[in-house]
Amino acid sequence: MAAALTSHGVEAEVFVPSSDPGVVSWDGIRVERVPRERSIVARSVARVLRPLGGSRTELILHLLDARRLARALARRHSERPFDIVQSSNHHLTGFFVRSGAEFRNVIRISASRRLYDQATGLRHGGLSRLTEWLDVRTIRRSDVAYAPSKLLADHFNASYGTDLRVLRPPIVLGTYPTSPPPMTLPERYLIHFGSLGARKGTDAVARALPLAWARDESLEMLWAGPIKGPYLAEFRAAWGAASNRVTVLGPLDKASMYTVLRGAVAAVLPSTMDNLPNTVIESLALGVPVIGSDGASIDELVEHGRSGALVPIGDDAALAEAMLDAWQARAPWIGAGFEVPSGLLEMRPDEAVRRFLSLVAQPSRGAA
Repeated sequence: MAAALTSHGVEAEVFVPSSDPGVVSWDGIRVERVPRERSIVARSVARVLRPLGGSRTELILHLLDARRLARALARRHSERPFDIVQSSNHHLTGFFVRSGAEFRNVIRISASRRLYDQATGLRHGGLSRLTEWLDVRTIRRSDVAYAPSKLLADHFNASYGTDLRVLRPPIVLGTYPTSPPPMTLPERYLIHFGSLGARKGTDAVARALPLAWARDESLEMLWAGPIKGPYLAEFRAAWGAASNRVTVLGPLDKASMYTVLRGAVAAVLPSTMDNLPNTVIESLALGVPVIGSDGASIDELVEHGRSGALVPIGDDAALAEAMLDAWQARAPWIGAGFEVPSGLLEMRPDEAVRRFLSLVAQPSRGAA
């Protein structure tokens, strides 16, 4: 959003926790890298608790980093006052930002610990409940709060009685595809990319592939993004001799990623839970149809039968069928039949900025 605001005449600054503190310029935007919390005690506590809850045990570190961000913001505000301060619930970065008469305190809700834990099969324990409670407290102390997806807004509003609005993010690719591709690629391929893992549907894709190969051995696929070695080895063992039909590229820089993506027949992105995923937005923006979940907020982006296909979450056979429809060019949304979904129109930078400024100008919750 900062890049979109800046390109439309709004001066923006960014504050981020960093192990390399200092002030830098990124595309003309002032970025203040605030030193991360280095407390040995806090880090030791997080390390001891890690077996009980994975990364969720870093809650204390996130809170300490959030306090540092709020202090850096206050110092900068005293030098150059802000009109609007937007922060996120990601790692609780906005928890210590206070609403008041000096600026509008806007919170962007990027995730729900409760929904994400359910999607990945994790027990919704005390640390998760505490994190979500802190998120709700942050929402209630803000002037305006929003989520990019209706799915997330509906969850918080129904569960906690909040007044979370829906505001789509701007489509800002930041870079463009290179030509030719940076590596040798198959002539045709489907693609699964992003942060590969269970929540992103990687397991579902791995299970659907043998079902598709049983009917068409020519189907080839690219996977791009970080994936743990043992995780991938398990899939390859299950695929057996067919494993050479999946090319794993690993992480790519954005320009290379977009080049590879643009050449795909379709993107296969069946998340079990998500929040308007960038992978889906990027695919559609580049004219690549998406095979995604009928839910997980992907249904808020993909128009079934026009810009791709939506399949029930957990239905491996339906996912395999959609992949075959794309691969064999049976689907009406392949090639010239692809239609840009209407929802992308409100994500054009000019429209997204207009909607953001309009939302921020609305009265605070509880105002007369």
